[in-house]
Amino acid sequence: MEKRALLAFALSMAVLFLWEVYFTPQPARKAESPAVSETATEPKRESSTAPSSSFAGSEASRGVDWSHVPQQHAATVAPSSKSWVVDTPLYTARVAAAGGRIESFTLKKHRQSVDPSAPPMDLIPSKGMGYLPLAVDLLHHKEWPLATMAYDGDAPTEMRLNPGDGEKALILSAEVPGIVRVQKILRFSADTYAVKVEVSLTNLSEAPLTDQLGISSYAMPFEGLASSYNQSHVTVLKNGSLEHFNQKALKKDTPILKPPVHWVGFDNNYFLQAVVPAADQHFQVAARLLDAGSGLVQLVYLTDPFTVDPGATLTVSNTYYWGPKEQDALKRGDVRLERALDFGWFSFLAKPLLMFLRWIYNYTHNYGVAIIILTVIIKILFWPLTHKSFKSMQVMKKIQPKMAQIREKYKDDREKLNQELMMLYRTYKVNPLGGCLPIVLQIPVFFALYRMLYGAIELRHQPFWLWINDLTAPDRLSVGFEVPYLGGLPVLTLLMGASMFIQQKMTPSAGDPRQEKLMLMMPVIFTVFFINFPSGLVLYWFVNNVLSIVQQYWINRQA
Repeated sequence: MEKRALLAFALSMAVLFLWEVYFTPQPARKAESPAVSETATEPKRESSTAPSSSFAGSEASRGVDWSHVPQQHAATVAPSSKSWVVDTPLYTARVAAAGGRIESFTLKKHRQSVDPSAPPMDLIPSKGMGYLPLAVDLLHHKEWPLATMAYDGDAPTEMRLNPGDGEKALILSAEVPGIVRVQKILRFSADTYAVKVEVSLTNLSEAPLTDQLGISSYAMPFEGLASSYNQSHVTVLKNGSLEHFNQKALKKDTPILKPPVHWVGFDNNYFLQAVVPAADQHFQVAARLLDAGSGLVQLVYLTDPFTVDPGATLTVSNTYYWGPKEQDALKRGDVRLERALDFGWFSFLAKPLLMFLRWIYNYTHNYGVAIIILTVIIKILFWPLTHKSFKSMQVMKKIQPKMAQIREKYKDDREKLNQELMMLYRTYKVNPLGGCLPIVLQIPVFFALYRMLYGAIELRHQPFWLWINDLTAPDRLSVGFEVPYLGGLPVLTLLMGASMFIQQKMTPSAGDPRQEKLMLMMPVIFTVFFINFPSGLVLYWFVNNVLSIVQQYWINRQA
């Protein structure tokens, strides 16, 4: 019995260990060295539409001094400045004439807070500091204010896109007279958060133009300062694998990301801002931390050196995504963006669970109820295992006196003791580890549910019942005064702990007082453990405990 107690304790410690290893922020990955370069020199696939513009080859991009890449684009846009508003069923985008940059990108289906009157979510939080996406620079001609000068176009200042309208283009241009013209074509669609952007550079001078084109995006934590449970970081999909760079990593070094890069973005649990290069070479992307206090990050898409002959044009195409991390929305933006929906090691379990949860929600219209139904179904699936476990524990309790006799009789002969115990187990057809097996099997499901319930934007700001108005937030009932360290009273968490205590009391005793004391500590440990968990996950655990109590009661009556 002592072994069982130690095993139960070891499993608990394993859960805590996995928590620390798996759910704490990932250690910073070392940034790729900028010294790495390509050898391909064939003409651009991505960009040049005119034969008289070409890249010099990736070898020429060695040794880029990233400190020369402009980062000061903080010229704020005056409220009276001209702008273009694109309105779709999904979002409203505002494009400022100053620099032809995205001034705001507000999502119609997501609010900034759980308050129904809260403003819509704006995925350009850096606008308050004057840093706007799609800022264009020429690395070797920083004196040309391409990022902030006035752009203009013939498009109406208000564009409305409805489903089925297809793409609509907003064409803007600006020029440095007699030197260079920049044209931006932004293609919007009503059914996706992705925006296709073409930047064309035309040489108006009589001399060849040799330079590097940079297109900067700026990102900050979407919902204010990032919390430890919803951190923002730079994410890149490269060679089929995701890499994350948190602020600590960005402080140490600036990651220089070279092709093949599928996309580079800035995300948290729920939202993503990303650039998806259309080309597979002749560019690199740098993620530079500009302000550690606010978490302001600059994502620079920088082309390889190129030469544009007089009168020729060079075009660079990318897709930009500003939107929620919804599986279908990510797919519509670009199929590779779906990888942004990352639930860690247990994604293979979490994603089907999320799809099933959404399917249930279509009928219940309440994600709390959907979680309860999902819990019942999971409990039914695990019912045979838990039933066998409970029965095994009952048998173990019955043979305790015989086990005690064997231990006393062979206390000086350990080999004989083990043989007699094994014979006793075979006689009564019981496995001393059988009681732990269901717990072990449920751990992957628990972690998959945890990641899904914490990271699924479908649950963000979704109410359940009474005081639980956000299933992704810890449950807190306001009691008229401030509860130290908690704010409100975690009623559901306390109910979960109480149900776990009842479950432990109903579980057949192993006859070892030390084990019983240890097992009674588990509800306290789990209550503390769950105190800041999302209420959706606590709801799952509470309902699971209640169902286990019912199952245990039913088995006890049959015994």
